[in-house]
This record gives sequence, structure tokens and C-alpha cells, in this order.
Amino acid sequence: MSEVLLSWLQPTVACLTLNRPHAGNALNESLLRALTGHLDELASRPGLRALVLDGAGEHFCTGADLEWMRRSLAFSEAQNLQDAGLLAAVLQQLDNFPVPVIVVAKGSVFGGALGLLCCADYVLAAEQTRFSFSEARLGLAPAMISPYVVRAMGLRQARRYMLSAEIFDGDSAVQLQLVHKQVPLQVLESCRDRWLGLLLQTGPQASRAVKHMLLRLGRQDGLLEEQPENLRLIARLRTSPEGQHGLNAFFNRTRPDWVE
Repeated sequence: MSEVLLSWLQPTVACLTLNRPHAGNALNESLLRALTGHLDELASRPGLRALVLDGAGEHFCTGADLEWMRRSLAFSEAQNLQDAGLLAAVLQQLDNFPVPVIVVAKGSVFGGALGLLCCADYVLAAEQTRFSFSEARLGLAPAMISPYVVRAMGLRQARRYMLSAEIFDGDSAVQLQLVHKQVPLQVLESCRDRWLGLLLQTGPQASRAVKHMLLRLGRQDGLLEEQPENLRLIARLRTSPEGQHGLNAFFNRTRPDWVE
């Protein structure tokens, strides 16, 4: 079964569903490659009006896949550099997508999943959804998502939440501008459809023009110019003694040496 499902909510509204519910829709190579393929194909459709991104099962996305992370322990720095580029490519595709993107979140939204949220134009979350920039607990850094996250929530708040790796709730996510609205789980889809209804009342070409304008304005902050260095950073941390120890401690369900 495909790890990303394509469906059509309306003739001009596509939905991409992360489809690894047994693994919390965790990100791995095959899921990211499938997402890249779908985004490329959908971006070329002139009649597309909107894109929805959601997750099958209990969670939207719990971050990086454990087995993928386990394999990365044996990667060289060059291999980790190439590996990290998969997520970087998907984030750029979402950020550059020519029509409005809606993310519908629930359950857990950890690590790289927060990057997906920050590349969307509208984020709707179910109440009780939990969020965390969890990388530092593993001896890593949220490197690839950092430009998009800082753009969304600001550097001041990113300092707190990326450095603490704490879990926070939907109320905090709304205040931090990571989520636009949270609603009870049972009305999540109807609220999604209500926002889609607003989008479909706008001029199709005007909508695309506004997206392009906002993308052009967003580039003025220069944050994405730091992505090459961010790629090198995550590749270096994954192969560092601390990163290797943190990942091994996580897999072995032990506490890293640095925990006091």
C-alpha cells in the first residue's frame, strides 16, 4: 500500500494523506519520496484550487521513523547529508506550492512534522493534539525545519521550544502561530470544509498570484539561504558521538549520559 494516498475532496481540491498509521505516520525515505512525487504532479495541474495534507489513523505525524533513524547510525556524514535533503526538498515543495495548502493535524505532531505545518497556509488542529520540537532530546537539532519554523513563530519563541524540546498543547500552538485554529476532533473535517469553501469563493488566478506574492515577500528574510549550512549541521550531528549516543539510548530505552 502506498505510504501517501491521493484522494479528491472536490474536483479541484486534492488531499494527500500520510499513510503509515501503524508507525504514527513517521517520516521515512519512501514516504518522503512519495510525497515529493505527488507534490510535483499536483503542482503542474492548472485547475487545482487547493491542497489538503492530513494523516491516517490517530496521529498526523510523529516525526522521523525509528527504523530510518536506526539505519542512519551507520551512514557516513555524506550519506546523512543526502538523506536530510529528502525532507528539505519536501519542505521547499510545500512552501512553494502554487495553491493554498491546508494541514489538518491531530494526535502527535513531533519533530519534522512541525516543518510541514509551518509550510502550510492554514493549519487546523484537533483539541488534545500534542506538539514538540523533540530533536535535542536525541542529541540532534531541528535543522531542516528551522527556517520555516522561525518564520512562523519567531526567533524568540523558537529559542525556548527548540532548546527545551518540551511537549506543548494546542492552546500554546495557536498562541505561537503554528496553528490557526483548534477544534474538537469530531468537527475537524467540517471545519476543514468550511475553510475550503472560503478559498473556493476567491478568484483562482488571484489566489495563485497572492501565493506567489507572499512567497516573494517571504524570501526577503533570507532564512532559506541558511539551508545549506543546516544540511551540514544535521549531517554532522547525526554522526557525532553525542548524536550516536542519543539515538542509541532512545532505541535501547535508556537515559542518555547527559540527563541529570
